[in-house]
Order: sequence, then C-alpha cells, then structure tokens
Amino acid sequence: MAKRCAGAEQQASFFHTATRSTPPNSPSECSSSSNSSSVNCARVPSAARSSAWLRCIAIIALMFVASPVLAADLSTVLSSTPATTPVSTLSSTSNSDVPSSSSSSVPSEYPEEPKDGGGIGIVGAFSGISSFSPTTSGSTLSLNSSRTSLAALSQNSASLLASASSDGPISAACAFYNKDGSILSAYIGGSFTTLNSTEVGYIASVNSAGQIDSMNGGVTGPVNALFCNQNSGIVYVGGNFTTVSASLTSSVATMRSNSTGALSLYSSVTKSWLPLPFHGLNGPVFDFAEMDSNVYAVGAFSATVDNATHTALNTQPVNLSACTITGGNSAEIPGFSDPRNIICTPNADSSGNTWLMRDKLTGFYRIDFPFKTTPSLLRLMNTMYQDRGTKAIRIEAASTNQALTMSYLDPVTKSEQFCTQSCPVAQNYQWQEYRFVDNSATLGNISGIVINIVDWYGMGGGFNKIELYQRDPRVYADDRFSSSPCSQQASRPSSSITGDWKTTSPASYHGTYKTLTVAKADVNSAQTQSARVRMVPHVPESGFYKIYMMVPGCQNSNTCLQRSSARVELSMTRKRAVLATVAQHNFADEEIEVYTGYMPASTQEFSTSISVGLDANGEVNAQATTVELVVDYFRLERVTSYTNLNGVIEIASNLASPLQMDGPLYQPLNASLPDNSIVYSATTGVSNDTRPETTLYLGGRFSSQDSGYHNIAQYRNLKLKPLSNTGIWGTVYSVTFSNSSIYVGGSFNATADQAIALSNVAQFNTTDQAWYPLSGGVDGAVSNITPYSPFGPNVVAMSGSFQTLIAGPGSENEAINMHGLAMWDTAFNQWTYTPFVKGSPSLLFSDSWQKRANNVALVAGSLSAVAALKAEGALLLDAQQNIQPLGMLGSSLRPDDSGKLAVNTGLWYAKKNGTTAQLIVGGRFKTPDGSTNLAKLKDGKWRKLLDGVGGEVLTINNAANLLFIGGVANVTESSSDHGDSNFGGLVVYNMDSRSSVGIQQLQGPTGDHSTVRVNKVAIRADTSMVVVGGNFSTAGGMLSCPYICTLDINENQWSPMTSSSLVDQVTDLLFSGSTLYVAGTFQNGTSPRVYLMRYNFASSSWDSVPGASALLGPITSLTPGISEAGVTAFYISGSSVSGGAPYLAKYDGTSVALADYTIGSSSTVRNILEVPRSRIPGSVIGSSSSSSLNRRSSATIPSGYVLVVSGDLDLPGGQRASNAFFYDNQWAPFLSTIQDDGSPGYIGSVFFERPPTNVYQRHRLSVALVILIAIAIALGITFLIVLVGLVYIYLRNRREAAATASAASAALAATAGGAGTTKAPPSAAMFGNSGAGGTSDYTRLGAGAAAAVGGGAGALAMRSQRTVQGDNYANGAGERDTWGDNAFVGEQVSFDNIAPKTDRLVSGQPAGLAGLAGVSRQAAVSSETYVHYDDRKGEGKYPAGSASNDLNDSLDSIFESAAAEAEAEAEVEARERTASAGSMDAVLAGAAAAAAGQHKMPSPQHYSGGNAMANEPSPDSPDYSRTSMYRPDSTNPFEQRLALRESQGTFPPAGPYADGTDGLGHIPMPRAHHMESEQVAAAALAGATGAARKASGKGSRRRSETASTRNTEAGLSASQSPSSRPSGESSMNGSSTHLPIRDSLRQYPVFYAKFTFSSRETGELGFRAGERVFVIDQSDEIWWMGIVDHGSDQPLEQGVFPATYVSGAPPKSTDWAELV
Repeated sequence: MAKRCAGAEQQASFFHTATRSTPPNSPSECSSSSNSSSVNCARVPSAARSSAWLRCIAIIALMFVASPVLAADLSTVLSSTPATTPVSTLSSTSNSDVPSSSSSSVPSEYPEEPKDGGGIGIVGAFSGISSFSPTTSGSTLSLNSSRTSLAALSQNSASLLASASSDGPISAACAFYNKDGSILSAYIGGSFTTLNSTEVGYIASVNSAGQIDSMNGGVTGPVNALFCNQNSGIVYVGGNFTTVSASLTSSVATMRSNSTGALSLYSSVTKSWLPLPFHGLNGPVFDFAEMDSNVYAVGAFSATVDNATHTALNTQPVNLSACTITGGNSAEIPGFSDPRNIICTPNADSSGNTWLMRDKLTGFYRIDFPFKTTPSLLRLMNTMYQDRGTKAIRIEAASTNQALTMSYLDPVTKSEQFCTQSCPVAQNYQWQEYRFVDNSATLGNISGIVINIVDWYGMGGGFNKIELYQRDPRVYADDRFSSSPCSQQASRPSSSITGDWKTTSPASYHGTYKTLTVAKADVNSAQTQSARVRMVPHVPESGFYKIYMMVPGCQNSNTCLQRSSARVELSMTRKRAVLATVAQHNFADEEIEVYTGYMPASTQEFSTSISVGLDANGEVNAQATTVELVVDYFRLERVTSYTNLNGVIEIASNLASPLQMDGPLYQPLNASLPDNSIVYSATTGVSNDTRPETTLYLGGRFSSQDSGYHNIAQYRNLKLKPLSNTGIWGTVYSVTFSNSSIYVGGSFNATADQAIALSNVAQFNTTDQAWYPLSGGVDGAVSNITPYSPFGPNVVAMSGSFQTLIAGPGSENEAINMHGLAMWDTAFNQWTYTPFVKGSPSLLFSDSWQKRANNVALVAGSLSAVAALKAEGALLLDAQQNIQPLGMLGSSLRPDDSGKLAVNTGLWYAKKNGTTAQLIVGGRFKTPDGSTNLAKLKDGKWRKLLDGVGGEVLTINNAANLLFIGGVANVTESSSDHGDSNFGGLVVYNMDSRSSVGIQQLQGPTGDHSTVRVNKVAIRADTSMVVVGGNFSTAGGMLSCPYICTLDINENQWSPMTSSSLVDQVTDLLFSGSTLYVAGTFQNGTSPRVYLMRYNFASSSWDSVPGASALLGPITSLTPGISEAGVTAFYISGSSVSGGAPYLAKYDGTSVALADYTIGSSSTVRNILEVPRSRIPGSVIGSSSSSSLNRRSSATIPSGYVLVVSGDLDLPGGQRASNAFFYDNQWAPFLSTIQDDGSPGYIGSVFFERPPTNVYQRHRLSVALVILIAIAIALGITFLIVLVGLVYIYLRNRREAAATASAASAALAATAGGAGTTKAPPSAAMFGNSGAGGTSDYTRLGAGAAAAVGGGAGALAMRSQRTVQGDNYANGAGERDTWGDNAFVGEQVSFDNIAPKTDRLVSGQPAGLAGLAGVSRQAAVSSETYVHYDDRKGEGKYPAGSASNDLNDSLDSIFESAAAEAEAEAEVEARERTASAGSMDAVLAGAAAAAAGQHKMPSPQHYSGGNAMANEPSPDSPDYSRTSMYRPDSTNPFEQRLALRESQGTFPPAGPYADGTDGLGHIPMPRAHHMESEQVAAAALAGATGAARKASGKGSRRRSETASTRNTEAGLSASQSPSSRPSGESSMNGSSTHLPIRDSLRQYPVFYAKFTFSSRETGELGFRAGERVFVIDQSDEIWWMGIVDHGSDQPLEQGVFPATYVSGAPPKSTDWAELV
C-alpha cells in the first residue's frame, strides 16, 4: 500500500517526461523481491529503513500539496449575480471551488418594484437638475449672464422669478410664505432700476406668478438688507437711500419725513410705505435680526434723523379762518370775488367756492396771521373755471415783501424743484404743494404771506382751494387759533380756561395771549390755584420733543413788576407726569424750554396735556401788589431721538402698539458698542451653555479693549460680552445661528488672540464656548452666510468672493472649486452639495428667522444657469421622490479633458445577501483620482475601478462577480505610443480579484479595434453565456461573429451564433427565458429591413418577431415590462427613418403594436422604464390624474403602471424635460437637467436594484490561498504519518526482537537437548490431549513429530487451553512478547504477533520448545501481517471497531513491505542458526516439517506456468495456494489492472489463495530466495547424522554475516540437487543465465544487472546483480522497462529501472563472488 501513490497509466505518462527524477548514481544495497514490487532490504539498519519511510512520506505530502490545485479545475457550481447573492470568480489563477447560492431565478432584465425605501439611480449628461411641480415651472434655467437674474429654489425645483437690469446687482431679499412653504411674494433690493420691463427704485416685489410690484417707486438709493415680518406683514428696508420714492412722487410734504435715511418700512397688506417714528438713521443699514418680538437693524450709523428738519411739513394746519385774508384785483364776477371762498371749501370749482382775478390783470392773495406761526407748506388747487387759472406765482413775506424760496415736485420727473420769482402751477384739480425752504429764523418772524399771481391761463388767474401748514405743533391759549375747522386730523389741538383769564393783545406784540391777574395776598388761595389753562397739543407721531412755552415780554404790557412764575404740569405718557416752573420775568418775547423727552402720538386713548397755573412759590417783586401770569402757546419741536446708537437700533415689531403711550418703541442697546462701530451682520439664537438664553450676536468691525471683544460680540442680559478668544482677528461680514452654533463669515485668518487659525469662515459652538474652523476654510471673503432651509435644518449656505474650499489640515481631500457659493452640513461637519448656480451669486436668501424646513430660497446674480441641485452626471431619487447627489462634495465626477461629462449607464452591485449595494457607473468623464469613464461609489467618493478605459462606456452588466464593460473603443496607434488609456470596446473585470480578465479582443469591420462599439451586454440565465452586441465583425482576429457574439465566462472563449441577416450594429439585447431579442438592422437581400428579431438558443435559430415589420425605424432600446398571465412583454423605443421622430411600441408576447405617442421630433429618447404608480410623486401627476390613472387600463400600459421616459424630451406645450411620465398619451414632466455650459442636459438611464441573474461559473480561490491550504493539509498529514510510522516501527521492532530471540533460543535448546543434555524431558501431561481423541486446535502432533521424539531428538510437546469459540486470550495493547525464565519446561510464553487464523501460538498459551521449533519460521515474523485482515474484525487480538483494531488495519495496509523486510531478515537469521547448529539442523528441520504437517500450515507455492511442482496441491485442495505479482484486493487501480492481466494474458492468473481454514483469500508472504533452508532444518531435526552436528559444532557458533551465508549455501549445495533449487536461484557455481528462456521472452533483448537495484515505488523493477533483465522499452534515456524471470516456478516481474544499472554483456565468472 505504501507504494500506491498514483495510477500506473499516470505514472507511465509522468515517467516519460523530463520531470522524472534522476536515478541513483551508486548501487543500492537492497535487492528486489522475487514476487513483489516491495523493496526487500533485509540487512538495512532500522535508521536506514526509517529514512526510506520518510522519503515515501515526503512524496505523499507533495501529492497532497499538488492535488488541491489539480482539483481546482474540475468543478462547476451554480452561482448568482450581484445584487443580493454571492458571486463567483473567473480568473486565470487556480483556486478551490466554493459553491454559491441563488436567491431568485427571475431574469434580472425584468423589472420588479423596488422595496420601500430603496433608491432609484439616475445618470446622464448634466451638471444640474430640477424637478417639476404644480407650484413652480420646475425646469432648469438657462439665463442671460449679462443681466441680473432672480430664481426661486426649493429642494427639488427651480423657477425664474425675474430678471433685473445690468446697472446693479440684487443684493437683498426676503419673502412671505404660504403655509406649504412656497413663496407668496418675494421682496428684493439692490442697485437695479428695472426688473423685467418694470422701472423700479432699487426695490421691488414679485409674486410666484412673476408679477412685479414697484412698491410705489421704491427708495432713492441702494438697498442692502430686507426683512419680512411674517406676523405683521411689514417689510423692513435698509440701505444707503435718503427717502422713499413714494414720498417724492406723492407729496413734497412727506418726502423728508416718512423715511429720511437708510431705513424704511413697507406694508405688504396696504401696499404703502409706513412712517417711522424716528424717520431714519444717519448711516447705512446692512442687516436685520429678530429677537423677542423686536427687530434689530445694524449698520454704520450713530443716530436717528428725526429732528425738526425731517419732520413732516403738514404736521398742523394753520387756521386760515382766524387770519385776515385779502384779495388783490379780485374779479367782479358775483360769487367769485371773495378770497375766503377757497378756505375749507369741500366743493368743486363753482360760485362761492372759487376766487378769481380780474381779466388780464395781475393780483395777489394775502394772508395775515393774528398769532405767531412758522409756515412750512402751502397747498393750492388751481381753478379751471371758464378755462381760467393761475399759471405762475411768487411767494413773499407780508411784512417785508421778501420773496421766499419754495420747492415743488416736477410733475414729469417727480423730482424736487426750487423756485423764487416764479413757481409754476399746473392747470388741474390736484393739490399742488410748495415747501418753504428758507430757514427757521426767517420764517419764524413773518406775520403773513402774499401769493402773487404773475401768470395765468385764459382770461385770468384764481384758485379753487388753499391750505397752509406749520411744521411744529402748537397749542394756543386762545382756542380760536389752535385748529382749523376743516382739519382732517383725528385729534385736534385744543385749550380750555378755568378762572378769570383775560385776553391781551398789545400793539407791540404779534399775537394774542391770556392773562391772569390776582392780588399778591391771594396767590395761595384756592381760587387762584384752581385758575388754570389746560391745553392739549396734537402730537403727530411718537418721538422725542422739546416743549417750548411762549412767554410774551413784560415790556409789551409794562407789567414787569407783577410777573411771577408759572407752574406747568405735563402729562407726557400714561405713566409719566412732569412738573416744571417757568419764570416769566423776561423783558422781551421768549420761548422757554420746559421739557425734553419722549411724547407718544396723540390718539383717542391718550394725548399729552399741559396745565398752566400760577406758582404759589413764584418770585414776585416786593413792590408789586398784584401778581400776573400770561399764557400764549406751547410749541413742540421734534428733536433727534438717539445719538448713541453706534451701529445697532432696536425696533418693536409693532410700532402702532398701545405700548407707545408708555414709552418709545425703538431704542439703542442698553450697553452700546464703542463709538464709530460698524456692524455688518446680526443673528439671534439660544445659547446652549450653562444658562440657555436668547442672545443677539453682532459681527462687524469694532473693538472694545475694556470689554475685551473684537469684531464680534454677544448681547445677553442687557450686556455686551465677548466670545471666547476675545473674538475674531479681521472683519466679520455675516453671522448666522444654526443648531446651537454661530457660523461666521468675513475676511479674517484667526481668532483675536491668534490662538486658532481660521480662514474667512468659522464656527462658534455655544455649548462649549469654543471656536472651530470649517475644514480649511475658503480662499476669499465671505459676504453672506445663512441657513439654507430647502436642504433641511442642518445646512448653512455662504456666498462671497471666494473660489475654492481649502482642504483641512491632514485631510485626504483636495481643494474644491466652488465659485462663490458653498454649503456646510452642520450635522456631519463637512461641506455638502449646493444648488447648481453657474456664475457668482450676489444673493442667496433663505428664511433663517422662521427656521422652517423646505421653504423656498432665493438666489440672484449674473448667472448663466440655475438648477435646484448640483449633480455631476449621477444622482439618487429616494423613496420620497427627493433628488439627492451621489458622493461627497469634491469627489464628484468631472468632465474629461475635452470638457465632456456624460454618464451613460449605471449598475448596483452587491457581493451577497445583506450587503450594501455598490454603485458603478460608466460613460465619459474623469474621477477625482484620475480614472476615466468608469467609476465606483465607495465611502461617499467616486473612485477608480479600472485603469485604461478610454473611449466611452455605453453599457455595464454583471454575471456573478464579473463586470462586463462595453462601449466605444479608442485603441489607436497614437494612443498606444503615448501610453494613453486604450479601450478595445469590451473589458471583463473581476470584482473579487480587482483585476481584468484576459479575453480576446473584438475587431471592427475594417479589422482594427478603433471602430469597435459594444452597445449591450446581456446575460443568459442559468448558463455561463454572455451575449455581446454592437458594431464589430470578429473576435480574436479570427472568429467571425458580425455584430453579435457569445462569450463563455468560464472558458473565456468567444463563440459565434448562427449566421444572421444583420447588416448594421446591434443596438440592444433582451433575454426572455432561452429566447434572445435582438435590436439591430436585419435585411435578407432586397427584402425590407427589419429592426427586431429573436434567437432561440434551444434550437439555435433566428426567428422573426410577429409585427416587427411595423416598426418605423432603428430601435434605441428594449425595455422589459411586467409579465401578465405568464406572457413576457417589453417596450420598444426608436426613431423613425422618415424625419427621425421618436416612436413607441410594445411586444405583448404575441405581436408588436405601435402606441399613441405624441412628442416633439427633436426629442431623443434614451431609456424607458415601466414602474408602478406608487413610484410617481403625486405632486407631479396631481390627485385627479392619479385617481384616473389607478382606474385606467390600456392595451399599451397595464393598469397601475406608467412609463418613465428619459432623454432630452420636447414635450407638447413647449416644455423641455429630461424625464417624464407617460400614460394615456399624456405627459407629466418630472425632471429637467442642464449642462455646465447652460445647454439642456439629458438623462441616459434610470435603474434600481433588481434580483440577480443566475449563472454557472467556476469559483476558484487564489493560488496563494490554495498553496497555504495545501501546505497546512500536507503538514498535518505529514505529521500524522510520521507519528503513526514511528509508533508502528517501535511496536514492530519490539515484536521482531522478541520473535528472533524466541527462534534463536529454541534452536539452541533443541541443539542442547540432542547432545545429551542432563535435563529430564517434560512429563506426559505437557502433551495434553494430543492423542487420537485430542481436541486441541493447536497441538495435534503428527507422525513425523512422534518419530522425531522417539529418535531422541528431545522434542517437546505443547498443550493448548483455547476453546473452539475463541476465548479471550488477548493481552493489553502494547504488551511485549516475552520468554519465561524456565521456557524449557513449558513456562507460559506470550506471542502477541502470532495470528490465530494460521494455527500459531497465541500469547498466553503454554508451550514447549519442541512446538516452538515447529513454528520457528512463522515465529520470526507474524504472517498475520500478510493475511487478509478483514477476518480478524471482532474476533482477533483487538475487538472489532476498536481504535487498536483500526490502527492495526491501517498499519498492516500501509507498512506491508516493511513486514517483508522483517521476514527476509528472520529467514537469514534462521539460516545462520541452521549452519551453526551443525548436525542438529536435520533434527530441527524434521521437527519443523512435522510441526508444519501437524498444524496444516500452508506452504507458499509459486505459479510455474502450468508445470506444477510434485508436491503442489491441486486447485481444489484446501491447501492450494498461489502467488500473484499483484494483489487483486488492492485499492490501487494499477495493481488491480495488472492482476486482471495476469489472469488473461501471458502472466500467471491472479486469484485468492485458500488456506483451508476460513475460506478467505490471503496473499502469500514474501520470502527470500533461500527458503529451502527451512526444509533443510526440518530434515535435520527429523534424523540427520550426528556427523553433521559434530562438523558443525567444530565451527564458531557466532560467525560473521558473510561466512554464515556462504556456509548455509554450501550445505544447500551438498544436500540438494540443482533440480530441486528454485529456477533462477544463483549459487557460487552458476547464475540465472543458465536458466532456460521462456518462449514469451525470446523476442526481447537480454541485459544483465551490474548492480543490485531495490525498487522504491510501485511499478519499479527490482533485481540482484547478475540477474537477466529482458528489456521491453528503451524509449527513455534514463528509465527503461523490463522483465525479470526468477525461475519457472516464479512469476515474471515487470517494471521500470535505471538504464545505467544493466549491461548487454554478462558478468565474468570471476566476478560472482563480488556480485553475490
């Protein structure tokens, strides 16, 4: 068994190759056995035998190493494709097979609805994408970059709202929203003056329908900031303007009051500008923020501008009814001559309501004031009576005739104009206003005005109405003067008197006042103290005022001695009263200030009141007997509210709130910034530190060394506090709050203390109060930063003059070009995708104050293209129909060197069930790591998948773990010379080994690679076949397969399909079971062209498709549909040969039918997908259409499904879309794309994860892994074999030593007994029942044995105790065979290695030496080793099934040849003992023969070619036995075949040998050539002459090995005739050359062995030196094959041997001694 390492045929083939090992260079000391291929080395020491075994073990180990590699090519498994199943490997390397499983047998090309939550991949040629919706146009925007565009952006859509003139940017915006987050109206501001075609004044509003509102002309200067208060509907406008244009266009009276600088309010409800209580600010406003119902305006201002200069001119009308009115040259026309006709008249131009002048004469209209007043505004309405009217006027002071300067609004230009001598008057019935321009000193001293009419219309001038106003509110003690009877004011000034007050009108005083005179003694009386003048002035607006009390000079009435002091009580607010004492001792007229502070506007709920009485403690001249108190009027003069704003003002969101009656609703911060501070931005948020509080954050350019803040500060608890690190080192332009952090943009490089490096943008975390950079920052100033709500609550957008996002320290990412727009994900702290905005935006607005998700944002600037999302060729549509970019920012796909970016195809790839699918795309692009046209998405980044893919990828498919990448080849000589990426049109890529699989390349029609184009790769399910279609003619340069070819994924071999009528490239392929549908151009001769055919793999034939002849032109794509009732259906899209218009058809399993399909001829359809209705956003189709769709069923599209059509679509109605839903011949546009240059994009493919296509594929492990596994196995087996071998050798050596010692002792004992030993023979009891009736199985003595004992040989008998049933006689495992101390008298002896089935002694049986001598040969080596061992199971030394039994079985099988060596060694030892015993040899031989006959032990007989020996039993005899060269029961097929050949051919027949005991076949034991020594010993034991003993005894009992052998052979020569010697046996006087040559061997040349060769492997031929070798094969130079004949009674041996061991000439006779 040890030599059975390979089959004979494999060995022969292996031997005849150059890999056969070189034979030994020196002769072996071992001789070949005569009847076995085993090696017989009788005299090789144990160590040498062990080394031989180790060599054999090494060979076995090498076989184990090689066998897995060889076996790796033998198995094929069923494997599935990628999405949800394990995949297999096709590789040039050898690996062990690993089976893979399949989850589905559904072909992958037929659609299944994606699971809920699954994403749909969309690829194409685009850089931006938007979706359509009912509320927006939805399309991507291609814009005119020479104008400023305003676009609305939602999460998925974009729409153009307006386009502004190029004279200035749009830099500010805000919006009012509907409940769904859509824009109700947007307000934009900047430096523009036209919007669309509407003239505007730097600000305008636009609604969702695109309608423009100029907002009453806007303002007079640029707008920097806007804020829309969602609650009040008020728009806060801040900028660099001076006033609102509405004030200029409507009234000169209010043009300096409603807004006088940088700030104004506009009501979106009333569509009008609102007056500010403080009129404005003295510097520009840059930003707004809202906190705690207050709006904070920040900028570069320090004070309000609400002083007297900016007060409304029409604050209080002058009571003209109380004035003296005079008309110069009044007309004599009745009813038209009275100048009072035009005062407070409500009627039109008519008698009693109009004043006219005389015909053709100049005139005047004079007003004399009976009280002091300061006129500010004159309003006139012209007459048109009888076509008359005033054309021009001149205003003069009545007392001095000084012409006064006036201003008016030009009716055409709406600008303020000034006039002095002639001021124009329009001829209409509208109020015409004239502002008094002269200073207060001039105007305050005039007593009246004269209106001179210097020009007229028609026959003369005149007026219809007149009004005169004074700027400062006044309240007179004489109530006649306080208010005009025709005043429209809600509350009029009034006065009332209590007590005895007198009216005084001194001649020297211009006016009339009230006087209280009491006796000096009565000053404190109740009557005197109750005498008061109570006056209620009209406060037109809340604000800060100075109140002056007019005190006429005492000189006017010569009452200076009587004057005292006035007690003035002022009720300023509902909660505040002021008491003042005014001394009236002034000599001249004087206005004395009695109060400065806030006064609320007069309302019906509350009005400020003034009460004047005599001060009881007033100082009075001692000489006076009476006391006098005078009261004329109180004047209110508006003053500046605050002068310490320093960049920040707080304004209540509701300025009309009743709270204004308690105090001002605008104010500075409680703790102001330093002087000259500029605040560019403000934001509010709840600080998340130890005390969460709403905080106002301010950023700009300011610094406070005392407070420790620089350029940024926080306002908390009415205090300004610094941030960590004292702020920012540089200017902060914008701040915003998001998720407990402040995000700051500007122009800076570090924190103020230089501790943290920053780059123009930073994050301040309010939780840990620490600064953090945003990656590496940006490379330019950030001007605006705001939360971007369309992308959710965690995105902050920023814009500015930067161009690049700088990579952070230690980042693997490179710098990212962003061109002025970037977005930061606050949740993941990384840059993220932005909307697609081509150009530098000047505005990016989102409603950061409301913190509402999904609000529509606004973007504006000089832009060329806008879309809702920036996506470079690939995106994801999630389960909520939201479009999402694929890959992290900066790792997106990029245009190739030619500037083209197009992704044509995509594939979801997954290794096995439960693993995340990996997206792989192909097209024409570059990846960030430099790869071209093929990319995989890994860890959020587009990465290289395979180098060397040039041209353009058109299709990707996978079979198991193989990717098939097809497209347009780019193999050219120039590209090869320059090392460019060559792409032959098809690449097979192994996803496991990450390497390309070598396949033969395709060639184009001209024989080169450059024209190859692979349009589709289809996988045939449950096979190893891949079908490739496109434009090519051959594969590998030789195999003709035009346009379509198949590839075996296991063999990497191309195979053609049955010849077809294809005349042009294949455009698409689609499998349905074993049928392949092929789209291409087919034509047989002159027959009409057909564009669709099918190929049946079952019959290997092409068939026509019913109805395919109706197709209008070449097919673009074949799309599988839903199989209904088991019928396969698919859609066909293509373009007509006439006009190129797209068409749509459907194959329903029986025929092709065209569908109703209305689409523009310029459309390009690239992909069609049938999807369930549930996949369509309801907002796209609408609820009504959705309901009808669910109920509808048509012949083209199944009910509940729609078609998704992708490409570049020109839809009915002029809509341009890249993706649309088609149903009932209706279109619902869904997606629109745009390319980087602003041109329309297209969608090339829409795909999702699908069940895999099962394929057959070999799965091999890598060579390295196989080697490692084999080495591990080999090492394990080697270790086990060595261990078992060592144990076996150890046990065998113990048995051999015991057996050899036993035989030697028996021989010595017998010799000693024959010489007349004095020891008495054993008693008769020792013989047991050995007589005729004995029952012993082991000790039946024969006649020969009795004769030997009777002859005085001293033979001893033995008795057995074993029963027929087999008693338990076995000792424990590992028990040594031992001799007792008194073996000669029958002491028990143990023989573990003597088999019971051969009637030998068994361990534990008592025995005498005589019995032992009879079995001396068998005792030397147990023949159990050579007996068929199956008969020992359950009854041998070891029980059946025991480990020891199995061990013996395996050991007997593996080490069979070792037993032969041991037997040969024992035989030689026996011959030595025979030669040493002398005359005793015959006695021993006789005893042995007798014992052999008694025990019926079979003697080995040799087949002699039909000439049996004389003593050979017949075949029918139970003792019949024969020897075969090969064992028929061997498991080695080689030996089995050779045994069969023995039974059929020239060789002796093989077969079992029966020992007559158990009927089982046993292979005879190998023996040495001199076995006859046993017979000699038996004869000597039976009665040989004593002379022989004496002669032998004279020699030494211990001789050398050579001497013993020669003496033994000499004895044999003397006692045997040559005829009795076995054929082929050599002697000192002869050799095998004297043997006759058999007829069967005469045909072969004869050679003679020069050396002894010991065979080491099955199939090798062993021989001794001098033997004849018949050579039958000399074809190999090293190893020959031959036959050795050992004699007629011996079987022929055949095998291979080293050619150098034989010679053609026989050896000389003088060499025999040396050879032997």
